[in-house]
Amino acid sequence: MSKNEFIKRVNKQLWFLNAKEKNALNKYIDSVDQNKSIDTNKPIRFSNEYLKKFIFNHKKKSTSHVFVLLICMVLAYAFLLGLFILGLVASLAIVHAYINPNIDLSVFVILTVLIVAIIIMIASLYAIKHTTALFTKKLLEYKFNKR
Repeated sequence: MSKNEFIKRVNKQLWFLNAKEKNALNKYIDSVDQNKSIDTNKPIRFSNEYLKKFIFNHKKKSTSHVFVLLICMVLAYAFLLGLFILGLVASLAIVHAYINPNIDLSVFVILTVLIVAIIIMIASLYAIKHTTALFTKKLLEYKFNKR
């Protein structure tokens, strides 16, 4: 496997890292690559070793921590999916109200509600992505550092 493909697979495997950690990862890959001690055929193993050494080093977690984390995960996803569904239903309702006008609404109100509904949907999807990254990182931290 080529170095570029290896780096691409490692970055895909570690998608949840923040920008500072990704910069540190790229510097580490460059330093290891200069020493020629990198096995480019095993990107998953390299990713796991990098996480153990540099990201999740010695942060002991108990099972109660995971229980609280799972409860928070369910609540966060329920809230964010609720926001997404709210935006979706609001946009569908306003389009229906525009097509079949039972209530006299101005075009300004219709467009405002439609734009706000679309913004709510996009913001909730963005928040779901970042929430997934956070919880993925926390669950992997528990996996690598359980007592």
